Amino acid sequence: MCVSRLHRVVGAVQNGRVTVHDLDGRERSISLLAYDGPRPEPGDWIVAHSGYALTPVEPEEAEAALSELRALGEPNAE
Repeated sequence: MCVSRLHRVVGAVQNGRVTVHDLDGRERSISLLAYDGPRPEPGDWIVAHSGYALTPVEPEEAEAALSELRALGEPNAE
């Protein structure tokens, strides 16, 4: 089953794609074809699903989500 996940942008946009880290620390390049937001920059948080960036996440929202994941014992929610 696929789930949308929180990702941190780690690279600049190139050719309609951006490099991100997921919460497991894996780096991947995802498409911005379905993205609805301002151009993502390194350090930004986004929600991605099945290789597509979907929406930006405000830093406060990302921190709240990470706090909840930490409370649930998610080891990679740093």
